[in-house]
Amino acid sequence: MRTRNYLILAFLLCSIITVAQRPKLDLKAYAGYHAHIFVYKEIQKSKDVLHGWQAGFGFRVSYRRVFGEVDFNFVRSRIIVPIEDSLMIDFDKVEVKINAFEFPIKIGFIPIKTGFFKWYLYTGLALRVNTKGKFAVGDNEEKFKPKELGLSNPNFDFLLGTQADIGWLYLEIVYGLGINNSLRENIRTNSHEIQFNAGIWF
Repeated sequence: MRTRNYLILAFLLCSIITVAQRPKLDLKAYAGYHAHIFVYKEIQKSKDVLHGWQAGFGFRVSYRRVFGEVDFNFVRSRIIVPIEDSLMIDFDKVEVKINAFEFPIKIGFIPIKTGFFKWYLYTGLALRVNTKGKFAVGDNEEKFKPKELGLSNPNFDFLLGTQADIGWLYLEIVYGLGINNSLRENIRTNSHEIQFNAGIWF
């Protein structure tokens, strides 16, 4: 009888340990702000700075102190271009909006892991596909395709970032460095993007 009790206890302990070591799956929804900087490597350097927002969802699989994550982002970027010779025309600026989808793939390490707070460090790659855009001149608005603006498609970014889970709340800062040229032209263009995200885990 005592031997059987020991066997039952050992079986329960093994079951608990096995469950505790299983990979953990989390689902998230989030939104945030970004700044996207294009630096043109011409004889005289210049740059454009786009601001905008992003929203999406993703899932993360963690096992002990490592994790992997895949996200799906919708991105809306915006830039206002001033017109220098605006005295000759009825408007003084052009507003350009660009839509894109991003598919980040991340892998990283969990330095701090408690029941209420977790801190994540990661690297990864993101595929960005520009879909369409709009530009507004005065009261007129026109749509355009990315190639009509000279944008290359798709783009790949190298990622470095950090996340923090505070209960069910999710916070993230991620930096993306463009790997390929952002323009279809021969002008070398470096791309830098910083995103701030907040959301919840399910």
